[in-house]
Amino acid sequence: MTEEMKRKIDAVLERVKEPETFRSVAELGLVGKVSYSELEKKLLVVLDIEEPRHPCFVCGVVTATIRRSLMRDLKTEFEKEFPTLTVEVI
Repeated sequence: MTEEMKRKIDAVLERVKEPETFRSVAELGLVGKVSYSELEKKLLVVLDIEEPRHPCFVCGVVTATIRRSLMRDLKTEFEKEFPTLTVEVI
């Protein structure tokens, strides 16, 4: 991975904000890994959001909603930054 690509990835992670705190996913450490396959022309973004520790229905719903929001926003921003690549967020 080139330094320019790393810089662009970092920029995306700084741009995407967690919807409750409005802090960047980079600052909060919510992305565990970003992998790039040059052969497949693909970026794989792995979120690192834990499930709530207590069996609280509302907490689970909130976490799932935030996760879906972040997945959507990360995919959108990575596709803007890397229009020639396939982006998958899991």
